[in-house]
Amino acid sequence: MIYPGAAPPLEAMAWAGWPSEWATPNTDSLGGSLGGLVSADVVWLCVDKNATAVASMPAIANDPAGFPLAAQPSWLLNPQPEIYSHWDEFCRQIWWCYQLTGEVFIAATSRYLDTKYPRTFTMLAPWLVNVDIVDGVREYTIGGEPADVLHIRYASWPGDAHGHGPLEVARERILAVKVLMRYGADLAANGGIPWAVLKHKFKLGEGQAQALKAQWIAAARSRMGAPAVLDQDTELEQLQTTPKDMALSEMQQFAEARIAVLLGVPPFLVGLPSGADSLTYSNVSMIYDSHWRETLRPHSKYLMGALSAWALPGRSHVELDAEAYIRAAPLDRAQTYKIYLESGVMTPDEVRAAERLPARLGATP
Repeated sequence: MIYPGAAPPLEAMAWAGWPSEWATPNTDSLGGSLGGLVSADVVWLCVDKNATAVASMPAIANDPAGFPLAAQPSWLLNPQPEIYSHWDEFCRQIWWCYQLTGEVFIAATSRYLDTKYPRTFTMLAPWLVNVDIVDGVREYTIGGEPADVLHIRYASWPGDAHGHGPLEVARERILAVKVLMRYGADLAANGGIPWAVLKHKFKLGEGQAQALKAQWIAAARSRMGAPAVLDQDTELEQLQTTPKDMALSEMQQFAEARIAVLLGVPPFLVGLPSGADSLTYSNVSMIYDSHWRETLRPHSKYLMGALSAWALPGRSHVELDAEAYIRAAPLDRAQTYKIYLESGVMTPDEVRAAERLPARLGATP
């Protein structure tokens, strides 16, 4: 939802006598227009894992042939020093906004005098920017004033002024996760579900029942794993429904796994069962490689492509180096280097440089 900055929507608040079991609509710290999407911890965990991974990859500006530019743009170190601590913070910020809201707005705060390309820029809160299509062209205003911004959309459609993110179709699943989480918390707060009950032959008063329970607890602590001994009037009946069943944990895990997949994160990476881990991935490195190939690479290329077309001249473009994220195991790298050495593609000194090992004594620099 987009609204004018001077007229934000009303915030829902509990009135006097509001039942404690009811919940008010969540307005998180990222802005009320998110509609509480990050109130589910699995959403936060997945988006944060994607954003952290992308931001950790070195960004390099290349020429059309793919070689690094001799003079790298200063904004690759920090696009707005007064706002960001470094490039990584900006990169994380645009990824969070990209996946949560489905669109990113970036405004230039200064431009080069000769090329007119942006020299510094910052991301804008998406709910502060109004977008309209006039005569087939998007027009942007902030507080009623025209705005010159870069608008990156996760998914778009002709005639639709805004971008749309993956969480728009996950609202019911997010709601289900939040309800199941609250249900589990209520079970824990109310003492949980007992795994068994002690049944007595005669009807017991409250004091007698408490005394019997205390005797059972004391005996359980002292018997050190030995079998329990019951008198002829008492019977231990184990319940068929376990706490795990009552907490509906499998339903919650399934809903969270679907949200993780929707956000492009393999469920295994966030501690969720996927149902086919052993069949899909033969080792951990394959999971990271799949995460890079299926999610991080296409979306980061999309984001950096839009930023490059707006902020760099010609066909120059920014690329992210994912080598550290998908780096093969030492044995696999050694086998690759062996092939390169035997075929003459690389020299021993180049291999040492690639592995960041010190040069050999007496080697020619």
